[in-house]
Amino acid sequence: MRSQDRIAYLAALSLLMSAVELLVPRVLPFFRLGLANIPLLMALGMAPGPFALLLLLKGIGNAYISGTLFSLFAIMSVVQTFASGITMYALSRMLGRRISLYSVSAMGALASTLSQIAMAALYAGQGALAFLPLMLALSLPSSMLVAYLSTRITLPDEIPEIGNEESEGSSRLAIASMIISAGAVMMTDGIIPLSLSLIIALSFQAYAGRRIMLLPHIALLLFMTLSSLLTPSGRVLFSFLSFPITEDSLISGVEGALRLSSCMAISQGFSRLIVPKRGIIGKVMYIFSLMQSSFRETEGSLMERIARTLELGGAVRTQNKAVNIPPFTLIGISIAFIAFATLGFLFY
Repeated sequence: MRSQDRIAYLAALSLLMSAVELLVPRVLPFFRLGLANIPLLMALGMAPGPFALLLLLKGIGNAYISGTLFSLFAIMSVVQTFASGITMYALSRMLGRRISLYSVSAMGALASTLSQIAMAALYAGQGALAFLPLMLALSLPSSMLVAYLSTRITLPDEIPEIGNEESEGSSRLAIASMIISAGAVMMTDGIIPLSLSLIIALSFQAYAGRRIMLLPHIALLLFMTLSSLLTPSGRVLFSFLSFPITEDSLISGVEGALRLSSCMAISQGFSRLIVPKRGIIGKVMYIFSLMQSSFRETEGSLMERIARTLELGGAVRTQNKAVNIPPFTLIGISIAFIAFATLGFLFY
């Protein structure tokens, strides 16, 4: 298998594992099992350059398929991917056979957890650090599972010829609209303007055909609000079990959650409009679509389905075309988010 093909194949496998993981309920909005790290453990023998490219493709690709490309979660995805990947790669190179794959996986999970909590604390406040013990406790068993699965999966020596099918390129207007909309939301202040932004963002997500899942937004609201309240600020509204509930902390947490939820909904809506078709990113997304269709069509145990998927045996050649939305709709969406940002700036 050629080096670039192997990188694209492993990156696509990481996206498949990430997609499977999305079906598992999260204990915390920032916590994931880390199944997408399985291909990284399988690629520790790569040269540094190709391995770094694999990390970049994994981080960006995971943010794309999860619909968080233009939000804090995308930055967290790339940061934790590099923190975990570099840690595992360095340990495997320095210690070699003196360290087990399970230990490498555990240290990678530790680096990932610390980086995620650090990023969350920068956005949600120091109260996010209170979740560190729980996330560390959850990351250890998940890292053992990841290491175990990586030893049970065997890559084929050669992948089938899967030349990417060209189709219409991504709309530049759609990309510009996404950047403007997400940027406007990040500059919006005030619960009312941010609530309006979220309503518009969810409506656009539904219009684009991306299913709305309210549970992640509710979990995010609870996490952000609690993290903010753990660092009291402003007038005390009331006390709960002798702990002060302060006005500024409450408002800050709710606003942060609404802002992130809006950016997530925007990204998920635009993920149906913008489909990479060229270059190594396009190849990764195409292989991922084949793997996804093969996994869905295959029956049997989880390991049997994965083994069949790796061969792309039951893959259906879908073109995965972008959704066609009129240009004036995209322009109107951008204007709406700019209007809400202006409303927040003038009155809040």
